[in-house]
Amino acid sequence: MLYPILVEYYVWWCIALLVVTWFTRVHQGQKRSNFLYGYAMLGALGFLLDLDWMAGVIFGLLVLEVGKKFKVWLDKKQAGLGK
Repeated sequence: MLYPILVEYYVWWCIALLVVTWFTRVHQGQKRSNFLYGYAMLGALGFLLDLDWMAGVIFGLLVLEVGKKFKVWLDKKQAGLGK
């Protein structure tokens, strides 16, 4: 019973990673395409080979993508405080 729930969340995490990557790397062109292909390949291989630990890797990549934008936002705020 736990396995179908893990697979469902795994697929949703993979989709969320692809969507977040699409929006966070808007101005990077070819680099964005390479990241999307790489993340999709990781997600598909993890799903097809039944690697449950790959869900943690996908979630970690998602956190890194969001964290990168959050750091840029914080740096802008910090620069505004210095003025």
